Amino acid sequence: MKGNFCTVRSFKPSARTLETIKEMNRITDMATLLGTIMTFIPLFQIFAGRKTYPFASNGNTKKLQIANSDWKMFADALSSVPKVERLKLEQLALGMELRTTGEERSFWGCVSNAL
Repeated sequence: MKGNFCTVRSFKPSARTLETIKEMNRITDMATLLGTIMTFIPLFQIFAGRKTYPFASNGNTKKLQIANSDWKMFADALSSVPKVERLKLEQLALGMELRTTGEERSFWGCVSNAL
C-alpha cells in the first residue's frame, strides 16, 4: 500500500535488480535533462524567438500573449516531467516486484510503496 514504509532484511540483489536500479537512475537522469530542456525551449521562444508569434502585431499584444498563453504552457510542460518520471519508475518497481521472490520481492515492494 502506498506510503506504507517497510524494512527489508539483507539480501543479495540479483543481476536483474542491479540492471533495474541502473535503468531507474538513467530515467531520473533523463528526467532531469528533460526538465532542463523544457525550461530553455519555451524561454527561448518567449524572449528570443518573438518572430514565432506573427499574430502579435504590437508590443501590448505580445506582452498579453506571453502572460496568458506561454507561461501556462510552460508551467504545464514542466509539471508533467516529474509525473512521467514517477510513473516510469513505479512501472519498473511493480514489474520487478512481480518477477522476484523473498527479500528481493520485499525490496521492490518497498520501492513501489515509496513511489
